[in-house]
Amino acid sequence: VELGCGTGKNTDFLLKKATKIIALDFSDKMLEKAKFKIQEDRVEFRLTDLNKDWQISADFADLITANLVLEHIKNLDFIFKEANKVLKNQGYFFICELHPFKQYLGSKARFETKEGLKELQCYTHHISEFIEIAKNNDFYCVELKEWFDKDDLKEIPRLLGIVFKKGKGTGF
Repeated sequence: VELGCGTGKNTDFLLKKATKIIALDFSDKMLEKAKFKIQEDRVEFRLTDLNKDWQISADFADLITANLVLEHIKNLDFIFKEANKVLKNQGYFFICELHPFKQYLGSKARFETKEGLKELQCYTHHISEFIEIAKNNDFYCVELKEWFDKDDLKEIPRLLGIVFKKGKGTGF
């Protein structure tokens, strides 16, 4: 399951690994571009508000991905509840977001329109918030990684990646 698939950039990559993908996004215009780009029977694109029931069967998925989407979600608890429902036991929830340190400096998601640059509503989620909400929803962290621009470790990290696993196990 791909949360916030947008124009299908990551969907194409996921197709190389998955037998079936349900790709969710709230923007019909983004989904239109994704459907045009990826015409594959193994992908089902759905117009979905991630803040509401995802309409996916329980214990359906081995993996859920969220790439640069959760910064647009205020209530992460609901996201983790839905992820817990949809994932099989021992399934993985991969999150990659703009690092909160970047957000502290004012970095935000934005895109060009005919009218100019448009900034989206963003919420800063701290690393501890991801970990705590995950624990409260029967997930544990198996990997946490920070990515830097040009691998320059003297700068603030650009992205935060976290892999959670559903169920009981070793991790934090």
